[in-house]
Amino acid sequence: MKAKSIRAVAAALTLSVAATLTWDAKAGSELVTFPETYAEGVRYAVVNRGNLREEIFTSRAAIDAVKQGHPIPSGTVITLVDYRDGALYRYVVMEKRTGWGADYPPEKRNGEWEFQAFNADKSVNTNETLDRCFSCHKPRERQDFVHTFDQMKSAR
Repeated sequence: MKAKSIRAVAAALTLSVAATLTWDAKAGSELVTFPETYAEGVRYAVVNRGNLREEIFTSRAAIDAVKQGHPIPSGTVITLVDYRDGALYRYVVMEKRTGWGADYPPEKRNGEWEFQAFNADKSVNTNETLDRCFSCHKPRERQDFVHTFDQMKSAR
C-alpha cells in the first residue's frame, strides 16, 4: 500500500514538472488585443537598423510615471510598429495588467506583462514564437522588463 502511494506521488510530481518544462509563452497572450488607438499615444522611440525601422508608442501616463520615478502603471500598452524596406511588416505589443503573469514559472515571468504579435493587417500572428519576447525582456527586470525604458525617461 505504501509503495502505491509513493508511486502515485512520484507520478504526480513528474507530471507537474513536465507541465512546467513544457510551458508555452502563449498562455496569456490571448489577453492582449490589438491597440487600435496606439498612434494617439506618444511615439517615444524610433530605431533604424539597415532596412528595418521600429517606431515605439505608449501612453502619456506611462511616460510621466517613468519620468517621475514611479512604476509603469497597470493598463500600460507599448506598441512596436515594425517596418521592413519601408513597408509595414508587423506589430508587437506588450501590455501590463495587475495580476497578469502570476501563473508563469519564475524563470519565464516578466512581471505583469503579456506579449502579442500582430500581422500588418492587425490579425494575431499565430506563427510568432512569443517565448522570444519573454526571454529577451527577462534580463531587463530593473527597467520593468522594457528595453526602451531610458527612451521613455527622455521622451517629450
